Amino acid sequence: MKHYAIKMTALLLCFLVLSGFTAFGAGAGEAEIAGLLNQMSIMGGYPDGELRLEQPVTRAEFSKISIMASVYKNQVASSLAVSPFSDVRYGHWAAPYVKLASSNGLVTGYPDATFKPDQTVLLEEAVTVYLRLLGYTNEDFGYAWPYGQIGLAQNVGLLENVSAKTGTAMLRRDVMVLTYNLLTCSPKGSTLDYLEQIQYKLAEDVVLLATNEEDVSVNPGRVATTAGLFRIDKSFNHDLIGMRGDAVLKNGDTLVSFVPYSQSFEEYVVYSKLSNAIVTYKDGVLGQLDIEDSTAAYVGTLATTFGQARANMEMGDLVSVQRDSRGAVEYITVRDGKVTGPVVVRNSAWHQELSVGSNITVMRDGVKCTANDIKIYDVVYYSPDLNMVLSYSKKVTGIYESAYPNKDQLTQVTISGMTYGVESVDAFNALSSNGTYNYGDTVTILLGKNGEVAGVAGPAAAENQVVGYFQSAGVKNYTNQSGDTYSNFYITVVECDGKTFEYAAKRDYSNSPSLHQVVQVTFSDGLASVAPQKAMDVYGEVNAQAKTAGGFRFADNVSILDVILGDGSHSGAFAPVYLQQLDRVTLSSSNVLYYHVNNGGEIDKLIVKDATGECYEYGIVTKASSHTSGTNISGSYSYNVRGQVSNVSTSGKVYSVSSGQPVRILKSDGKVQSMSSLTKLNATYSAVKGAALIGLGGEEYLLSDDVIVYKKIGYDYTVMPLSELSVSTHRIAAYCDRNMNRGGRIRIIVAEDK
Repeated sequence: MKHYAIKMTALLLCFLVLSGFTAFGAGAGEAEIAGLLNQMSIMGGYPDGELRLEQPVTRAEFSKISIMASVYKNQVASSLAVSPFSDVRYGHWAAPYVKLASSNGLVTGYPDATFKPDQTVLLEEAVTVYLRLLGYTNEDFGYAWPYGQIGLAQNVGLLENVSAKTGTAMLRRDVMVLTYNLLTCSPKGSTLDYLEQIQYKLAEDVVLLATNEEDVSVNPGRVATTAGLFRIDKSFNHDLIGMRGDAVLKNGDTLVSFVPYSQSFEEYVVYSKLSNAIVTYKDGVLGQLDIEDSTAAYVGTLATTFGQARANMEMGDLVSVQRDSRGAVEYITVRDGKVTGPVVVRNSAWHQELSVGSNITVMRDGVKCTANDIKIYDVVYYSPDLNMVLSYSKKVTGIYESAYPNKDQLTQVTISGMTYGVESVDAFNALSSNGTYNYGDTVTILLGKNGEVAGVAGPAAAENQVVGYFQSAGVKNYTNQSGDTYSNFYITVVECDGKTFEYAAKRDYSNSPSLHQVVQVTFSDGLASVAPQKAMDVYGEVNAQAKTAGGFRFADNVSILDVILGDGSHSGAFAPVYLQQLDRVTLSSSNVLYYHVNNGGEIDKLIVKDATGECYEYGIVTKASSHTSGTNISGSYSYNVRGQVSNVSTSGKVYSVSSGQPVRILKSDGKVQSMSSLTKLNATYSAVKGAALIGLGGEEYLLSDDVIVYKKIGYDYTVMPLSELSVSTHRIAAYCDRNMNRGGRIRIIVAEDK
């Protein structure tokens, strides 16, 4: 019976994917069957591409088709010394096939010792040959020729969708359908399918990882898969790379078809990499990959996890996200992208240096613009996969202090205390022993896509103004190329994207009241001056999906820094955040310290004051005690953050927390400055869904991006994955940092077995 029919329909579909045919539904079409048989070298079309399905098939032609669909296909002799039949001379094109079919009992001649090779094959003749391939004999047919053969063929499924009748000639259409049916049948007395009998094998649950086009470590003519390395031919469809499914193998080492499972996938191009996220570009929109670190990932031929793969992703890499039929992420694949550059823009010739295509998209510092918006001293790259030019304008001015390992072979340079990698020949030539700049010189370095030095300009090219969080200041000693030591002032500033830059300063700002505040930094002769930044008015509740806050709009690539300003007791804290983390937060002059708009009138830089809760650490207190002696008070606390237990003692103050209490912790300069309890939500939950807990009434309680789930066992707490949390097996207590209607998020979940 046709126990394999469903799989064979999928198999046929995938043969067609490989060979360029269009996909079809449950019923196999004529062109699709033709593509399958051609791919298996059983029955091909004509050189002009026509199928000629109305043309009759001769006995000689059918002899060849039956041999190519059998285990005898590799035994065909290129020439014969004797004639198999009187009318099939040994020089006849079909003689090797007729001889092989006759000697194996598949076909017989006529009583006059002829074969009649040019006579059309009848339905009952073709059916008898295929029944013999399936292992049936005359004893199975009975003696009622041809009705015994026809009846058995109907029972095993050979005649399904075959239009020819008994006693009529077989057309190419009929032979194709009959041959396809043969592949879907089971041989007599076998649990295997006929496909395996003719040296094809099905390898299930295989992911196609890479060919030489995607990973040069894979030998040409091969495809790396999770089941091993297999041969492929030029017809291989590279769009299948990254998919999971069943692979059909010939002789155990050659991939001849691939049956993809029911999946959906999205393909993204990596735009940039942040400390804990990947920014992607797809269909003109920048986004963020929201994937758990433990998700399976394949980087080229390497099996790993998303968390590990993320660390090595670069701009232009291609990321394919595979989802199952329910939309859940199964795994991702990462392939190297092609990015040319960097090129420092010094004139209009940068187009030619990058060999850019036509109708390009231009992104400057993450904002869509035109080629006319690119400025002198920008650093540009070109991604053919995106057909996009990416331009970066970031410049840093400071004192050239040192090169590593030396100026002859430098790979890194230190500018005013900050170390940068060197990514271009242009930068190497400028900063090396033979270059223009010496230790002690004031230089302006031009930073590329990864924050490395892509070029160097004189101090005059420095930024006119930057705004950021003033982190530190002081005096440093420097040594010039002659070995002389001198001192210079410096400041460090955290900009809106969360990156820290150090600048040579005009004076000593270490006691400035602006320290640990948001400031404006301006430059003169390559030296920085600092001035307070006044709060700015942005009014309205943030709608992250609409990218609005009141009458303001946010750019797709908006950079946001959340800060806790320093005071006399601590030096503050900061964290780069995403617009989604500001969702539902009401902005006003009380919490907006700075914003900048791009040429389109959209906010592309924003600094807010303690608006998201991301500047804190979150954990659970495991021990808490306080002590009073006269007027002196002190406290001792142990707390667990993601499974790491730490201790802190206080003098002159205590924290209002107790053992088992989820808490918010402010750290500054690595020291605990404050600890306060989180608020427990008064809710009962029906489900854990995506990034939220769902209440019994359908309410959504949003989780923070790095929510911690603690499983309570007695008096101990262990960290468990969010994916293992279930309302059916756990009692759940959720704790948030502020009112959920004002941007609060669940930071801690405590779960106990029911």
